[in-house]
Amino acid sequence: MNFGPTARLTPTAMASLVNEMCGDRPTVVVISACFSGVFLDSLSGPNRMVMTAARRDRSSFGCSEDATYPYFDGCVIESLPTATDFIALANATRACVSQREAAEGLTPASEPQVFIGPNMQLLLPTLRFTRSSG
Repeated sequence: MNFGPTARLTPTAMASLVNEMCGDRPTVVVISACFSGVFLDSLSGPNRMVMTAARRDRSSFGCSEDATYPYFDGCVIESLPTATDFIALANATRACVSQREAAEGLTPASEPQVFIGPNMQLLLPTLRFTRSSG
């Protein structure tokens, strides 16, 4: 597989990488890119949770030279301190992105996507985020 400024990572190639590295282990995949929803189908599986920055037919906002993070990335980071688990993180991130885009009048909305496989639906609520008290 080629990497670099001109390389493209197709959904099939990404799925192959994740399958090779993670197999059937419970896996959370977070993809931040415009049109990243295109990866959802190929990465979905019973032991997977997949979060994408946008629908397959939508751009993700906030990518610019003066921005530290695109909106999706910033919302993930902003939501982490209060999220109790991956499901809460996904919901908070989606709400944050929606609020930012609406506040700036950006259309069409990017609509970050979330897939949670059936095995992960049972497992994720038991995987609570812990925080150090120090």
